[in-house]
Parts: sequence; structure tokens; C-alpha cells
Amino acid sequence: MIKFNLNLNLNLNLNLKLLYQGLIYCGLFLSLSACTTSSIPSPQPTKTQRKTPDKVVGNSPTFAAKLVNDKGGYYCSNGSTAFGPITQRMIQKCIDWGGGSSCQNNQWSETLFLKAYGNGRCPDGSRFNSIIGYCVEGNNSIGPFSKQLVTACQNADGGNSCQSNRWNSNFLYKLLRNEGLITPPEIPPQFVLLAFDGAESLEAWNKSRNFAKTLEQKGINLRFTYFISAVYFVNTENRKLYNAPAGNGLGRSAIGWGGEVDDVKKRLEQVNLAHQEGHEIASHAVGHFYGYNWSEADWKKEFDYFDKFIFDAYKINGLTGHLAFDRSAIEGFRAPQLATSSGLFRTLEKEGFRYDTSLTSQPNYWPQKQNGVWNFPLVSITTALTKKSVLSMDYNFYYLHSKAKPNSSNAKRYEEDMFKTYMNYFESNYKGNRAPVHIGHHFSAWNNGAYWNALFRFAEAVCGQPDVKCVTYRELADFMDMLTPSQIAAYHKGVFPTVLAENTPPTNSVKAEEIQSELCQVSETVGQLNP
Repeated sequence: MIKFNLNLNLNLNLNLKLLYQGLIYCGLFLSLSACTTSSIPSPQPTKTQRKTPDKVVGNSPTFAAKLVNDKGGYYCSNGSTAFGPITQRMIQKCIDWGGGSSCQNNQWSETLFLKAYGNGRCPDGSRFNSIIGYCVEGNNSIGPFSKQLVTACQNADGGNSCQSNRWNSNFLYKLLRNEGLITPPEIPPQFVLLAFDGAESLEAWNKSRNFAKTLEQKGINLRFTYFISAVYFVNTENRKLYNAPAGNGLGRSAIGWGGEVDDVKKRLEQVNLAHQEGHEIASHAVGHFYGYNWSEADWKKEFDYFDKFIFDAYKINGLTGHLAFDRSAIEGFRAPQLATSSGLFRTLEKEGFRYDTSLTSQPNYWPQKQNGVWNFPLVSITTALTKKSVLSMDYNFYYLHSKAKPNSSNAKRYEEDMFKTYMNYFESNYKGNRAPVHIGHHFSAWNNGAYWNALFRFAEAVCGQPDVKCVTYRELADFMDMLTPSQIAAYHKGVFPTVLAENTPPTNSVKAEEIQSELCQVSETVGQLNP
């Protein structure tokens, strides 16, 4: 049998010597806090970085690596001070606690740092990218980085920027590939992407989240991607805050509004819980209008409204609190009614999206980048019982089965048709070229819940199988970023060994007692500049 060397927790093809000598440099394999006072810019830094003058730190203190929690996070400290990078979410916490301008420093008291860090593997506001083995915040990967990578960065003319605590993730991927530190598997995993559009129904939020928890208790990992509509986070009384693009009107929405303030509050609680449980929150725009002829300016306006209504939701609705994530966590988009325009595709990358799921393709399609973002399309499949062509989305089954009108008397047949269709789709890809399986659903229990029932049966049937990864879209994007065009082309051809790969145990993590204090070194120069 062939050894499958990628765990999603995608096991990386890294040897233990490198893990010890390289990725735990500065006392960290998974770099969750800086072991250096350097805030020199990341190679290929993002446009949000601000220019500040360089300065010199004298007499570098001695640091020790410390375990921040039991989930694998370490940080470096001189006994009283912890050093960045500090995430934006941590800064917001500090400000909320009355820290003022001092929150912008990259040196915090150890007590404050640990309090703001949170309870996860990565510092609050960032997430763990299992492909590269680092935490990421938006487009940046959080260091410190191994000696091997720093040397590779310098050889790539990165200069002093190579000593920074934040690197552009695309740049890091390139170095990791060039250094042979990440290697695509001979047989790719079978990714299964299960997503919901909408966000209104509190019952649907609870039902989907609880289902994922139930599977987890059975040892099956499943995470959903939620494409949320921003109108559901504005109470109906405040609807005139929205002047819909392309002349669709002031205070108008194609799908209603958020209802009473208490409804919005409960919805925000669900979004936070979903995020904290590892599900992904993505964008389904605002008013659910058909944007097939929208200009770039129209889409820009819609995205601005989305950011305002989601990230100012507490203020708009007169509530106290914050979302558990910031704008950098919104990496994906699905257009309402899958209506796209050239203006949309000129806008997505500019607005910071990594991927789009608005297009359609064939089941064996391996993703490509289009207009700077990954194209993760729904697909056209043939139904098992009716032998009709349908898109891999519940509404399309609803329309095919009953012309989008309720018909509960045939609900069981509809459920069976969808379940068997999804299974045929999965089996064809799983035993074929392993192209990702894309399935989209809504927060609507059409035909007496037939389609939700079918989705849950499908998920339970496939998500625990060998080599199957039921993950979020951003995790698929993490995997795709590792690949070169030639590797994607090879996957698409599906020329794999005839035997299925075996699961492998998780990558060996570094134990606390293996961390050596002398690995926590401090750079003498600090500074930050903008290209």
C-alpha cells in the first residue's frame, strides 16, 4: 500500500531533524508569538503596513520558550515581556481593556499577552494553516521563521525583511516549495466541500453546528463554510442604511432583513460560535440581488456595505460586544443566485478574497486561479433516480423535483434521489481524479427537510472514509496554494497508483521539554517600512 504523507491536518513531508532545528527556531515549531523584537516588514508585505523609522535595541535580553497552552502554542519571554507579532484581534482586546496607544507596541507584558492570546493553538485573530505549519492572519503568515527559510529569503533578495515576524503567505509558500519543505502527495486527498448560503434561520445554525459536533463525537471531522447575507445582521428598522447598488433602491433587499434587535443578537452569537468551532464564515453579499450586469463600482459598493453591516453589526444594532474575528477572516465569496459579471471578477482580488464559488463546471474539474482568485465551482451532475442534469445545490433539486413548490408527499423520494446522486458524484471522483466535491445548500428546509436529510446522510457516509477531507473552502485554498500549475494538471489527468492511499498518523509535534531556550534569539534591529 502507498503511504499517504499529507494530513489535513494534512501531514507535511518534513523530517524530525528539520522540525527541531528549523521550524522550532526561536522556540517554536508553530510560531504563535514572536521571539524577536524585529518588526521589519514581511517580504511582499501587504498595503496596510505603515512606515516607521528604524531604531536600535541595545543589549538583547535573554529569552526562554514557554508553552502558552496545551494545544501546541509556544511563545518567547524574558521573564516579564512577551514579544509579538500581535494580531489585530489581540490589539482590539487590548484597546477594549483600556490599553490605549500602548496596544500598538510589539512588546507586551507577559500577563497581557497571555490574556489576549486566547485559548486556541494560534493567537486570537489568526488560524493554523496545516500545509505550511504556521499561523496566518489574512494574507500574512506569522513567524518567527526557521534559519533555513530566513537564509532562503535572503538568497531571494528579501534583505532585512527576512528577519521580520510576518511574511506574505504566497512568498512563504514559494520558499517552502523551493526548499522542498512541502511536497504534494502522489495521490491527493478527496476534498468534500459542504456549504450553506443565507444565515437567517437560528434553527438552521444550531442544527448544522450540532450535526458537526455529533460527527466529531464519532471521530469524524467535518467543517462547514457559511456564506452569509449581510442584511440578516441589520435590524429591520435600520434597513435604510442600505442603498442597494445598480439602482435597486434605498432600504430594499430581495430576502428581507434581520428582524428585531434580539434576532440579530442571537444570529451574531451563532456566527461567533461557528467561527470558534472551526467553521468558516464567508460572504454572500448583502441584498441578494441579481448582479449579472453590475459594474466594478456596483460590486465595490456592495462589498463595502457587507463589511459595514457585518463588522459594525453590534454598533448598528445598539448591542455591546465584538465578532470573534475581523475582516481578514472573510476569504471567500459566492454571488447571490450565482449571478456574476466582469465587474465582479475585476473586484474580488482587490477586495481581499482568495476564492470565488459563483461559477459552474464539470465534476472532474481541478481548481484553477482566475482573475487572481481560486475558482471553486459548483458542478453539473446527473440525478440518480430521475436521470436529469442538475447543479450540485439543493435549490436546483427543489426546482427539478417540484418546480420550487412544496410537495411533502414525495419528500422521501426526493431525499433518496439527492442522497444517491451525491454518492454517485463522490464515488466517481474518489475513484477517479480526486477533483474536489462541491455541494451547496441553503438555510431552508424545502420539501419537508428532504434535502437537509440527504446532505447529513451523505456527510456521515463519506466524511469518515480513508483519504476524505470534509473541510472548509479556505482549507482547500491552503492546499491549492501549495501546488504548481503542472501539479494541478497532473491531478486533473488522474494518473494515480491503482491502490488507495492509507491514512497516516498526525505529524509529530514538538514537545515542550524539547524546546531549548537558546533558540529564542532577538534581532538587534527593529523597524517597519512600506515598499
